[in-house]
Amino acid sequence: MLQFVLLVVILAALSYGAWRLLRAAASRPRTRTIGPDDDPDFLNRLNHGNDPR
Repeated sequence: MLQFVLLVVILAALSYGAWRLLRAAASRPRTRTIGPDDDPDFLNRLNHGNDPR
């Protein structure tokens, strides 16, 4: 009987640890893709010589 209780406690602890690891991995920030809107120098070079006014 004591072995069964010990097994249940160990399985519960392993399940909890796996759940915590999965939750930590899911909340990790993703790498951000930098597009041309994030680079003002790129936009300035793109519009160089094309004065819309």
